[in-house]
Amino acid sequence: MKNSADYRIIEMVIHAFDERGWEYAGAEEIAARVGVSRDLLDTVFARWAGVGLTRFMQSLTLSQTRKRLTEAGNLLAGSRPQKVSGAGSHLEGSCRLRLLPSGQGRGAGLTITYGLYPSPFGDCLLAMIGREICYLSFVDAGKWSVHLEELRHNWPQATIIADDGESGRSMVAQIFTAAGFDPLYPFSLLLKGTAFQLRVWQALLMLPRGAMISYQGLAAYMGHPRACRAVAGAVAANPVGYLIPCHRVICKSGEIHHYRWGSSRKKAMLGWEACRL
Repeated sequence: MKNSADYRIIEMVIHAFDERGWEYAGAEEIAARVGVSRDLLDTVFARWAGVGLTRFMQSLTLSQTRKRLTEAGNLLAGSRPQKVSGAGSHLEGSCRLRLLPSGQGRGAGLTITYGLYPSPFGDCLLAMIGREICYLSFVDAGKWSVHLEELRHNWPQATIIADDGESGRSMVAQIFTAAGFDPLYPFSLLLKGTAFQLRVWQALLMLPRGAMISYQGLAAYMGHPRACRAVAGAVAANPVGYLIPCHRVICKSGEIHHYRWGSSRKKAMLGWEACRL
């Protein structure tokens, strides 16, 4: 996938912005810092995000992130996510969640297939039980074994085998389509966790593409305004990256950091979504 190769350049650009400051860095200066021409950067960004470098830059300035925080707050005002009601199937946004029965929490009797696939945000490890996604993690160079070990740790009694077919690759292509998820064909997720974690993940699934919410805003949306730290812990424990959009949770100041798969990847995701609305 060309997007995966493009992401390495995108990440370098984001690092350069972080060093110089998003409000002040110019496109020419960033191109010089990365060591490529401005035209090449615009070509890469147009292919990857659908817009040029300057437009992408603007989508992640503090003024824009604060605007999106306000918009999300207005959108969610007065509403509450549904409570988890035990094992069963729940449709939330673009995903259908099935909660693992408590007796299967360690994966006994289950077969998990996994693979490493290219995505617009670098390589990702996708794991599925049949057609249900149970794990999606982003893998930096040389860290493949760390993520595979985490998968095995999360499902210690499951049979875990490499995917030797096209099902995983096809699923990744559907997940990262530039057009966004098709609500008529929701993704199926098989999750396990505490009741509180599952409620947080359900709440995240109600955030629309391009939205941003603060940890405090998410806690308030769930009806637990004082549980900000617990909410942040559940966000960080998300086992299915991108589909459960924990990347949309940012600081109330509008700053973007604190992401399990790296703050640069979080910024890339938020900019990619904002530019494709």
